[in-house]
Amino acid sequence: ANTTIEVSADDLTNVWVRGGSTTGSETLWVRAFDGSDWGNWDSFALTTTNSLPVVTISDQSVHMDQWVTVNNWLTASDADGDAITTYQFWDGGTAATSAYFWTPTNSHWDANTTIEVSAADLANAWIHGGSAVGSETLWVRGFDGTAWSNWDSFTLTSTVNTAPVATINDQSLHVNQWTKPQGWLTTSDAEGDTITKYQFWDGGTGANSAYFWTADNSHWAANTTIDVSASDLANLWIQGGSTTGSETMWVRAFDGTAWSNWDSFNLTSTNTAPTATINDHTLNAAQWAQLVNWTTASDADGDAITKYQFWDGGTAANSAYFWTPTNSHWASSTAIEVSASDLASVWVQGGTAAGTETMYVRAFDGTSWSSWDSFNVTTLANHAPDASISNQTLHVNEWSQIGSLVSYSDVDGNPAAAYQFWDGGTGANSGYFWTSANSHWAAGSAIDVSAADLDDIWMRGGATTGTETMYVRAYDGIDWSAWHAFTLSTIV
Repeated sequence: ANTTIEVSADDLTNVWVRGGSTTGSETLWVRAFDGSDWGNWDSFALTTTNSLPVVTISDQSVHMDQWVTVNNWLTASDADGDAITTYQFWDGGTAATSAYFWTPTNSHWDANTTIEVSAADLANAWIHGGSAVGSETLWVRGFDGTAWSNWDSFTLTSTVNTAPVATINDQSLHVNQWTKPQGWLTTSDAEGDTITKYQFWDGGTGANSAYFWTADNSHWAANTTIDVSASDLANLWIQGGSTTGSETMWVRAFDGTAWSNWDSFNLTSTNTAPTATINDHTLNAAQWAQLVNWTTASDADGDAITKYQFWDGGTAANSAYFWTPTNSHWASSTAIEVSASDLASVWVQGGTAAGTETMYVRAFDGTSWSSWDSFNVTTLANHAPDASISNQTLHVNEWSQIGSLVSYSDVDGNPAAAYQFWDGGTGANSGYFWTSANSHWAAGSAIDVSAADLDDIWMRGGATTGTETMYVRAYDGIDWSAWHAFTLSTIV
């Protein structure tokens, strides 16, 4: 001030004037030089102005002891576009139970105290609702770097809070089924308060009972309080128990001020037992059949069948029986357990005598056994096989292999298990049978040969010419055929 400031005309654009840091008026002067003379000084008044900011908070209601941030209520404006840099608050409520301000530097500001908060720190200014019902007057004003706004008063009313209500109805889950309880939960709040968090409690202490899962704990222990924020509720799961049964669980909700009452609900882990059936069947004597071709199983829940059990009710020595790779003849009245993947390895053989017996089957779905399903296995009477050899002619002392001469048939389709031969020629020079076990079988002897060893028996023509009768019969594992006679003629 009071200094001549000389500026060339070329440099005039670099001359600036700054308004005062407070409002007010002052006189400035200017004159020009034309290269020869200066003009007269011209005076002008410069007035520095500022529009006060406007800061308001409308009347508010909070629940008793409820916390709220003030910045959510506050509206600020400035006609000059100046940024608000600082706020001041004033609490007119002097009662011990009235609401109060909180900042990081003071957890309980006294009434009738100027509370100054920078605009950058406004989010850290809180109000705590009164501990009793009532109303009080609070004030706010803002500073735009130059001037404070007028104080704006607002009424804060502390009201009684109605606790929220949270309910879950009784529910059922399939064993081991996963679900989100979010879909079961119903909440309400009389004041329209937002639910901020939930708590859950599992009263089922059984090792196989249902349980809660969250991202930070894959199996919450029973009788433990499980805190879940409302924003994370979709990440809470329940798994049904690994066995059937019921247990009691609880839920409650928090509205930011108060917890609801605990609401109990029953969770029942269910399973529909599977069904396994085998129709009645008929077998020929000693006929084999695979149980996989007879067995039908289903499960209403869609559970996979994991194993089967069979039971043979036929106690007779010649009745039908079960066979598995681990036991070639299962005794009757024994539970035979077979994994579902091994079902094709279970066989049943028809009895060795005609008759009917009752057998049973049931299936397991990983949780429950089906009921036993009974079925009858009827063994038809066995038909003895037929074995024959046509009349044969051999030269003196000529050999012939018997295997290629025998004809065998069986109505039931049973293969030959053994053969017997008989030499009816008693002459010293007559023909005879030979096996590796006996090079000359005496006449009138039953010669036993297994079907697998049929090629091991030979017949020799007599040492002299003549005719004799020989016999053959076959065994199908159950019955012998009738003896079949054939003539052996020895020629020169």
